[in-house]
Amino acid sequence: MEKDLYMTISSKTKQLLVKQEGFDADFKMTVKGIQATDLVAFANSENGGTILAGVGEVEDKNSMQKGRIIGCPVGDKERLFILSKAESCVPPVEVAIIIENYARKPIYRIEIPSGKEKPYCTAGGTYKIRGDGRTNTLLPGRLLTLYIEKQSETFFNRFREATKELGKDILASDTLLQNALNELRRKVLQIESAIGSNQNSLEKIEAIDKKIDKLLSLQAKGE
Repeated sequence: MEKDLYMTISSKTKQLLVKQEGFDADFKMTVKGIQATDLVAFANSENGGTILAGVGEVEDKNSMQKGRIIGCPVGDKERLFILSKAESCVPPVEVAIIIENYARKPIYRIEIPSGKEKPYCTAGGTYKIRGDGRTNTLLPGRLLTLYIEKQSETFFNRFREATKELGKDILASDTLLQNALNELRRKVLQIESAIGSNQNSLEKIEAIDKKIDKLLSLQAKGE
C-alpha cells in the first residue's frame, strides 16, 4: 500500500513533472482549482489519472510545457475540500490523496483510478472524459457505450448468480433471471430518454431491447 506522505518527491511525480499535461496528468496551482469535472473525467477514462495540486507550468528550452512545483497549503481543510468534490460526483469518485515534498514546498498528488461504476457525472449532470491535456465533454455515443458496458456486466453477473442455483431451485432462478432482464430493460429506457433523438444511439438501444424481449420469451417458455 502506498504511503500518504513523502518528505521529498516520489518517483511517479518526478516522471509527471518532466512532461506536459496529458491523458494521465493534470496540474493545478491550488487545491481550489480542482473541480468535480476533473475527477469524473479521469474516473470515466480507461486508465484513470493523476492531479498534482501546487504545480504550475513552465516552458523548457525546447518550448515544451512541463510541471513546476510552487507548493500549496496542506491540511485538513484542503483534504476535506478534495474529498467533498469526490463525494459530490454521481456516483462518488474514488480518490487517493498523497502529500509530497512536505519538507520544502508541499504539494498534493491525487490519484483517480478508472472507475468501476462508469459513467460518472457531476451533481449537475455533466459528463466528462479526459483528453490529451484537457477535459472533454462525454458525447452521447461514447456515454451510451460506457453505460451499456456497465449494465451488461451487471446483467451477466446476475445471470451467472441465477444459473448457479438452477439445479437447486428452478423457480428461484427463473425469478432472479427475470428480475435481471427487467432491470436491464429499465436502464436501457432511461438511456433512451436521456439521449433523446440521437439516431445511431436509438438504433443500438432498439437492438438491445429486442434481445431482451427474446430472452424474456425464452425464459417464460422455460427454454
